[in-house]
Amino acid sequence: MSEASYDVVIIGGGPAGLMAAWQLRDLNILLVERTHRLGGRLFSLPRDDMWLNFGGHLFPAPGSYMRNLMLEIGLETIPIPGNKFALWHQGKVVAPASVSALPLTLPLSLFERIALARVGLKIKAGVRHWQQATQPLAGESSENRRARTARFMSDHSFRAFLGPMPARIESLFRAAGQRSAAELEDISAGVGLTLFGMVWAGKGDSMAVNMMGGSGRLGEVMTERLGDRALVEATATSLEPRGRQTAVTFERGGRQETVSASQVIVAIPAFAASRIASSLPEPVRATLANVRYGPFPSMAVRTNETKPMPWDDIYAITVPGRTINMMFNHSNPLRALGGAKRGSSFMVYSGGKPAAEMMRLTEDEIRERYLSDIFQLYPEIRPLIVETKVQKWSPGNTYRPAGFDFGPVVRYSDRTDTDIHLAGDYFSEIGNMETAAGTGYEAAQRARRRLATLGGQQRAA
Repeated sequence: MSEASYDVVIIGGGPAGLMAAWQLRDLNILLVERTHRLGGRLFSLPRDDMWLNFGGHLFPAPGSYMRNLMLEIGLETIPIPGNKFALWHQGKVVAPASVSALPLTLPLSLFERIALARVGLKIKAGVRHWQQATQPLAGESSENRRARTARFMSDHSFRAFLGPMPARIESLFRAAGQRSAAELEDISAGVGLTLFGMVWAGKGDSMAVNMMGGSGRLGEVMTERLGDRALVEATATSLEPRGRQTAVTFERGGRQETVSASQVIVAIPAFAASRIASSLPEPVRATLANVRYGPFPSMAVRTNETKPMPWDDIYAITVPGRTINMMFNHSNPLRALGGAKRGSSFMVYSGGKPAAEMMRLTEDEIRERYLSDIFQLYPEIRPLIVETKVQKWSPGNTYRPAGFDFGPVVRYSDRTDTDIHLAGDYFSEIGNMETAAGTGYEAAQRARRRLATLGGQQRAA
């Protein structure tokens, strides 16, 4: 029996792979995804008029790759009206009007207040520098722009950039920095400023909306759109050049299958891409193998209250000194739509060292520790909880350590003579869905151009 042949095989059904598949939907394509669903870390479950979110939830501005994809497949966004700068401090949730007000709002000693203002001003100046440095240059490719911005302040850690500070102030910045899935010492100064830049971008905040119905809607709708051109529970195991084709082997249902493709887009975690794509140049494989990923356990919580609660006007809370780093109120955007209140939906997660410790525990143990922290923030929530669900993300979020040279992958992606194309959130200094979608789009365009070139060569021959 002859094996199936495709124009393009796409490996990975996260935002990068889905973007590539959508861009190439007019061709003969096949997408293979290791898990039981599409969407990657964009995962949610519906609950009446709410949803439980477990991963990515903040979507970029109109005109971005991700928002364009959402628009084209009919997904709606919902603005976030709630406070994004709330902080748990000395047993109380403090919700200032802006992050700049924290030195004046928090109960601190004079020494701590001055230190917080000093470090905050240093970060804000760094963010302005980051915003200037990340502006696109005329004629610059997206890959080279990402590589250039990733080199911004990449030679020292974010902890070294922040400098000395009192213990309680360091705890605050450590909790905020752990959103990167790593510790302050692990990430470069550029990564830290990128992280804060996403939050402190002002009124033009690039991450200001949720997806109506939950982030998992992306995978659900793409499953419908792609139909039998997307295979789930199919684990790619090898890519082998075979003349002008590439043999793609994957395991599915306990059986090994092989198909051939003119072009292959590898949109899976970097270390997994290094393992299966043995024909990639050795410097590229070595770079991919050394990309860092941090652990990321999360938990969704649903409550059943029917009256106003103190968390209704808050979207995000940073939680220093506890196991959880952040608590998100994903029902907050729905409050602005009106209607009778029927409970709330939250997500909490850990990053850095607390996350590494949590990943070694059972789901029940994680649940108990997370609930203990939640009860510290809001004791009144205890009798209202009707559902909890833990999600262990492995691998978790990707981040760029100080001094890491990603150049071999960038130079490979600039080539026009390759039939295996790379895409994923690891192309930027801190992983995010927009980078994933953007690299998926660019990989699709490279594959299409390569198909046209090879077609022309074949006709000439």
